[in-house]
Amino acid sequence: MPDVIAEAFHAFAEHVRPTAGDVERAQQLRDRVANELMEDAAVLRVVDTGSFAHGTAVRESSHFDVFVVLRGAKPKSVARSIDVLRAAAAGAPAALVSASAESVLVEQLGAPGIRLIPAYEAAAEAGSSLGGSDLLWVPDVARRWVRHRAGARTVLLSRIDDDGSVRALIRLMLVWKHRQDVGISSYYLETAAIRQALQQSSFSLLWDQCWLWERLADDALSPLPDLTSPSQTQSVRAAASLARAIEAQFPLERAASSGRGAVSAYMDGDLDAATAYLRALYGSDFPEL
Repeated sequence: MPDVIAEAFHAFAEHVRPTAGDVERAQQLRDRVANELMEDAAVLRVVDTGSFAHGTAVRESSHFDVFVVLRGAKPKSVARSIDVLRAAAAGAPAALVSASAESVLVEQLGAPGIRLIPAYEAAAEAGSSLGGSDLLWVPDVARRWVRHRAGARTVLLSRIDDDGSVRALIRLMLVWKHRQDVGISSYYLETAAIRQALQQSSFSLLWDQCWLWERLADDALSPLPDLTSPSQTQSVRAAASLARAIEAQFPLERAASSGRGAVSAYMDGDLDAATAYLRALYGSDFPEL
């Protein structure tokens, strides 16, 4: 029976992964937008980040995230950076440009959207060896400026995820978030999955996702240390505010219950019930066990 579980999760992971065509179209749109941005005097460079860069994107749900490094010192308000970024992206070819409180989204029919996130160069703190062109100020989910080392997360994933199980677990978390419309930061869910992978080796995705749901629910979405931050202790928030985190607690507890229900049903040999629990988490297209 373990083979049945492994095959189902593998099939689902492939089903929700962007196709090669999706990735190519996203990259083409990203390149056109980047070329347009680099024509603007306010833009220094662009840096790929997020689920497409990390290999955890979800088909028809994830955006291609890009840090747009702007000239000068970071302003107190993220909103001022959004105004600059939106103006720089206004000429994106054959695309629809819209802005939220923390990013600018460039969309084009037939391609995943490109999410532009403002960033600024960050100098190393006094007495620190940290520095270089990959050290940035970026906005977190609460729209606070935090120091971020671009590329560090991709490097960490490449070191700890030889068999793809960590990325698969992250993708499961993102499928749940997008399909259930849960207001939890994708970066937070990714951070939680990485923490679990560092603390214990993957056993089976059925158990891995159950343990992760239960710990997140037990911890009430408390801030997590970001091991890929320059300090390695900088906190990652689950939501923009305490109220938003409280709103997310109910679907999170329901997910923990469904995850445990799937494990219990599997242990009892009831594959139909286990399938039902997993479909409650991830959707009706999760394969039948």
